[in-house]
Amino acid sequence: MRRSLILAYHGIGSFPRDLDPHNLMLAPERFRQQLDILKRRRYRFVTLSEIAAQLDHQRPPEGLCALTFDDGTVDNLEVLAPMLEELAVPATVFVCPGLLGTDHFAMPPAARVRLMDAEELQRLASSPLIEIGSHTNTHVDLSDATAEQAYSEMASSKLALEQLLERPVRFFAYPKCGYSAACPDAARRAGYTAAVTCAGRGGWTPFELAREAIDSLDRRVSFALKARGQFLPLRNSRAGRLARALARPIRHRSS
Repeated sequence: MRRSLILAYHGIGSFPRDLDPHNLMLAPERFRQQLDILKRRRYRFVTLSEIAAQLDHQRPPEGLCALTFDDGTVDNLEVLAPMLEELAVPATVFVCPGLLGTDHFAMPPAARVRLMDAEELQRLASSPLIEIGSHTNTHVDLSDATAEQAYSEMASSKLALEQLLERPVRFFAYPKCGYSAACPDAARRAGYTAAVTCAGRGGWTPFELAREAIDSLDRRVSFALKARGQFLPLRNSRAGRLARALARPIRHRSS
């Protein structure tokens, strides 16, 4: 069974672990390998718009895959966009309009990873393969947001992007995958078509769309498990917890 997928990425680039402590940047060659794996499994790459249009509160047809990228690092324009054009694969990029042009908030300064500025975002949005979505104004965690806090954040970031890009912004990504019980309805009221999460949250309802998060640590086995929806269930099983415990380095007490 080729269950439909929404994959969550961040940036494309090769960094040592000390410059990418949160494993956000995926090497370009590994990204290509992952797309090749999905193509061999006969997945069809579609926009998030196409996934959302087929929901109707139930799982979309099998074999669809939508790619999404959070934060809007400049490599999304300089590295990702040319790759997508070469491969004829669409993607949705979620950005924070209040952080345009700033250093990435989760990367060490030495990594020199920057978020796209306004002009770069406009260039990226001009690609017919790219959809732009909101990621709040400044990457605000909405896990404990009230209905009005969530609505204000979602509506204002949507408006800022629409004014900059001069086109509708239809999708929203919850920062850190977190959202309060008030958030789905707030996203609907703000005028979004759908909102996405990750980390085992959500499902196939429009404002709680589940994504499989892919990071720089994923190799063929973990990627294959994630693409089949088996990674988190296995990781959280008794056997998975035991394997993680055994893999931790033994700490010797100092005398």
